[in-house]
Amino acid sequence: MDAQYCSKLYTLHLARSHRQWKSGLFRIVAPVAAVYALALGGFDYAMHQPPEVFSHVMMRVGPLPFLLFPFETMWKQARAGHLQLGDEAPDFTLPFLDHSQTVSLSALRGKQPVVLIFGSYT
Repeated sequence: MDAQYCSKLYTLHLARSHRQWKSGLFRIVAPVAAVYALALGGFDYAMHQPPEVFSHVMMRVGPLPFLLFPFETMWKQARAGHLQLGDEAPDFTLPFLDHSQTVSLSALRGKQPVVLIFGSYT
């Protein structure tokens, strides 16, 4: 065999092995990407559910989503709400500190100012 013929054979062999490598990589990456996209969509859906439902999902999956997904960003977007500046506060009911009774925002609306403070008593 002459050198030119061997060079062409080697070039064809490299091209074929490169195509096989790309094809094999695609066979691995495509299903992994599809599973990731489905899981991401599933967690996004779960985050938009009431907290009780989302807590049941998280009890079953453990800490893995914190490592795989942009969890904090997704959570903030899911729980952002739709209030705009100037909107009336939504009604809520809270217990007194001694749990003797409850108070609703709607009962106080228009009668007196209401300040809701979140903090620690320690």
